[in-house]
Amino acid sequence: MPIAISRRALLGTAAAAWAAAGTPRVQGATPKKRVARLSANENPYGPGPKARAAIQAAVAESCRYSIGSYTQLLDALARHENVARENIVLGAGSGELLHMLALEYVGRGELVTAWPTFNQITAYAEKLGASVKRVPLDAAMRHDLPAMAQATTGNTGLVYVCNPNNPTGTAVDGSRLHDFCRAVAQQALVVVDEAYLELVEPGATASMVDLARAGENVIVLRTFSKIHGLAGLRIGYGIGEANNMARLRRMQMTFPNTIGLEAALASLNDAEFLAQTKRALSIDRRRMVEVCRALGLDCTDSQGNFIFVNTGMPASQFRERMLAHSIEVGRNFEPYSNWCRVSVGTRAETDQFLAALPRVAAA
Repeated sequence: MPIAISRRALLGTAAAAWAAAGTPRVQGATPKKRVARLSANENPYGPGPKARAAIQAAVAESCRYSIGSYTQLLDALARHENVARENIVLGAGSGELLHMLALEYVGRGELVTAWPTFNQITAYAEKLGASVKRVPLDAAMRHDLPAMAQATTGNTGLVYVCNPNNPTGTAVDGSRLHDFCRAVAQQALVVVDEAYLELVEPGATASMVDLARAGENVIVLRTFSKIHGLAGLRIGYGIGEANNMARLRRMQMTFPNTIGLEAALASLNDAEFLAQTKRALSIDRRRMVEVCRALGLDCTDSQGNFIFVNTGMPASQFRERMLAHSIEVGRNFEPYSNWCRVSVGTRAETDQFLAALPRVAAA
């Protein structure tokens, strides 16, 4: 006598078998190799262990507004930077802070910036109707500080300095930048974006936070997106004179999320993870530069978690060839059409890039 099997039971059995078998494959298809993402200057080692624990603990509280976490991180950063609370403004990543700065200090006015550099504030300022003066980098692909000072006029609302610079990775001598900021701040607000500062070699440059502490017309930006490995959780902050920060705070667009705030607070005190991460990224950055130069490919003296290399071919072509080796590298940065920005990945990802590079460069 045949056994009756209900449609529900049959579907349940099939679902269980499907789950047990794992991801189904099309017959004859080859599984796709994981692409090494070396395109966005992320920290592949983060979040650190303390941040991961904080993230897990914060999930249960994500139904709550993050007022307590916000205040705790604000206090911790004030202690960390040796300033008062009113000298700190938190943002949803430094990206939000750059938008806030454009709204408050540029509007339909004028912005002076090096070029190429991180373009978030320039793109947003232009959307607001501002005039942007793009000052070419010098022969070493560093900020041309004298030219930027000359470009600054009474119409300039803000001067933007990304140090170390993205995409070139170059850093400006600390004493020269200090003198530049003090002089130019007499005419316009100077914003120094120090997103990559924790990754620089000793003596390569210096923070401008002492000027912000001293009440100069200077704002320093920091982020948890780079060495802290929290890019996806969007936490950044600015340090500056109290009146400037009050002006900036009134342009706040949103409120940082609870999980990001708790992760940042935990990561701030994870000295072991930060030191290990800096060491690993610095070692592989040097390896990448050495191999590029050994192949005859010119590189800048990068101080970030990435390199900037003259590939000898259009960057779009280099990108396509690298993708054929399951490696994703950075976009075009005009006017350096043959140069490519490549982020430092994990040790395995770095090995993958260095193994592919001679074949790509010789093709």
